[in-house]
Amino acid sequence: MSLTDIMSEANLHFWAEVALVMFVVLFVGVVLYVFSRRNRAAFDRASRLPLDDAPTETGVQENPRHERR
Repeated sequence: MSLTDIMSEANLHFWAEVALVMFVVLFVGVVLYVFSRRNRAAFDRASRLPLDDAPTETGVQENPRHERR
């Protein structure tokens, strides 16, 4: 008995379709979240994080995140 026979007898075809729909809905949700205007400022801030910790000419690191606290 092969794995295909086992899966056919288990009648799991319905769950494959449910999983496909769930992943499509999840994908569309992630795309909408990433490209929404409401999250643009947060993503812009996150894109500059590697540059915020760069050392300056004086050798002191400027980190605006610490100044806000």
